[in-house]
Amino acid sequence: MASFNKVILAGNLTRDPELRTAGTGGAKVATFGLAVNEVFRDKNTGALAERPVFVDVDVWDKQAENAAQHLRKGRNILVEGRLQMDAWEKDGQKRTKLKVRASVVKFLGPPQPQQGGQAQDAGRPQAPGDYASRDDVMGDLPF
Repeated sequence: MASFNKVILAGNLTRDPELRTAGTGGAKVATFGLAVNEVFRDKNTGALAERPVFVDVDVWDKQAENAAQHLRKGRNILVEGRLQMDAWEKDGQKRTKLKVRASVVKFLGPPQPQQGGQAQDAGRPQAPGDYASRDDVMGDLPF
């Protein structure tokens, strides 16, 4: 039986990326949360409603460093990758968690301004794709 494991999500970061070094090889990994809105029609009222879906994302190597340097909470991004199941044991109970292992992270739109009116990334060099429009990115999607 054939299988296919690919995920494409666009949403907002729920927290700043956390960069760490994994294993003895020194590989970098950045972990962050992504909020994606699920839009549906309420069966009782017929009105459109939204519900957030929260997804944990891991990105590795150079992209992990770029994410940690340029991404901040609230930033709109597109993530392409695959689903990955993590398993561990806590207090004698087996636990599992489904998350996304990103292969591509694209920045959508300009950085969100802070309360003082200055961009979060002010004074920092712009990363490639920092100001890609949503239409540019979404035009590349196969659906």
